[in-house]
Parts: sequence; structure tokens; C-alpha cells
Amino acid sequence: MRLLSAMPFLLLALLALGGCNRPSYTTPDKAYQSFLEALRRGDEKTAWSSLSQPSQEALKARAEAAAQASGGAVKADPVAFFFANVPPPADVTEVSLLREEGDVAEVGVVSSNVKSQVRMVREPSGWKIDLTKSLQQP
Repeated sequence: MRLLSAMPFLLLALLALGGCNRPSYTTPDKAYQSFLEALRRGDEKTAWSSLSQPSQEALKARAEAAAQASGGAVKADPVAFFFANVPPPADVTEVSLLREEGDVAEVGVVSSNVKSQVRMVREPSGWKIDLTKSLQQP
């Protein structure tokens, strides 16, 4: 009987512990911070999941094009392709929400005293980094 009365507390504890390593995509700025933390840990899988679906599709296409152009010498691995060609942001000192309108937001990032803006989009799984515009540039 004691075990049954303690069951709700055990379930809550397990749920709390289970969520500790999950990225937080609840707000645009927290989603970007989760991306940074994944990069710092070297967790490319989690960092990749922080990218929007269109960004992932565009990077897959680029990785496949690079593999074809290399005659197979380069593997068509979009995760490795992205993280090999995009260095992690250096010493980010500030991440802030600049604006949010519906399913699109801008996050301000200060790194090495340089301010930049990152476009974020809301997907069913939460806020994601959207690189589609920057990936269209040659």
C-alpha cells in the first residue's frame, strides 16, 4: 500500500530527471541557448535537431552535392558537413529575444563584442534556428 501512495512522487521525480538533458525549445532565446550548450558539449545530434526542417533539408542537399562533386570522396553526411564548415560561436556573452511575431522571431546574440541576429521559427517541436536565407546566398 505504501508503494502505491508513493507512486505519484516517483513518477514526478522520474519525469523531472528525464527532462534534465532535453533541449529547451519553449522560447526562441532558450532554444538558441540550448543549441549553444549542445555545441559546447560536442553533441552534434542535439545541435542538429535545433535547426529548422527547411534548414536541415537545404544542408542535406548541399552535403549530397559536395559528395557527388567529390566523386564519393566526401560522405553525404549533412550533420558532419554542417559542423565541419560552421565554427561554433566564440564566447557568446548575451542571448536575448529581440522580437517575436507569430511563428517567427529574432534573437540577438553578442559574441566577441559583435552583435548579430538569428532568425528563429516555431515548428511543432518548438523554436528552431532558421538558416534558409543565409544558405541561399552563394
